[in-house]
Amino acid sequence: MRPAIGVIAKAPVATQVKTRMCPPLTPDEAAALAAALLADTVATARDSGADVWAVTAGAATGFAGVLPPEVPRLPQRGDGLAARLAAAQADLFARGFDRVLLLGGDCPTVPSRDLREALALLEDADAVLGPARDGGYTLVATARPLPELFTGVPMSTSSTLAATLAAARGAGLRTALLAPRHDLDTVADLVAALAAGELVSAPATLAAVRGHVLARPVGG
Repeated sequence: MRPAIGVIAKAPVATQVKTRMCPPLTPDEAAALAAALLADTVATARDSGADVWAVTAGAATGFAGVLPPEVPRLPQRGDGLAARLAAAQADLFARGFDRVLLLGGDCPTVPSRDLREALALLEDADAVLGPARDGGYTLVATARPLPELFTGVPMSTSSTLAATLAAARGAGLRTALLAPRHDLDTVADLVAALAAGELVSAPATLAAVRGHVLARPVGG
């Protein structure tokens, strides 16, 4: 295998990331948390043994001190998240990888063993998805470009996973699912992930959570 993990990353700039956490967090605190989430997610991806790429949106200066210099960057392209995911998948396959896993840049709740399992499951499945507890998904892995997994699928909704599975069935694709993990969009998500032990391998996130989130009232 020559697998790649594309971490979908948005520059952690105040007022542009994790806005659903404001309040109780300030925009600067939310940006610092987003940077911690991304740093931990990239570290987990690198621990999987796959080649890791940061698929980035935003100015390069926004990633300074967050992304390791040895992690190559691939610019996001396309209008809307679905198009950007399809483009990232196609761009990584075009670089010669035979398995591509796309992972949300704010998903340190997904351990490296899940990433390795997803890539291994592609022996028998056309697509592997990591369900998020909010109805979306944290990752999608395939052994070839499959734009049909994204075309016409509503993103960032409580039905995104179900719609993606329906699209896969309509295209005659075999799918496999990993264990569900928390997606970290709200302060309540963070507290739930912490209680579930999903942040034990995310030191930067734990530091940010203990420094800011746990000192504030939990809100949606």
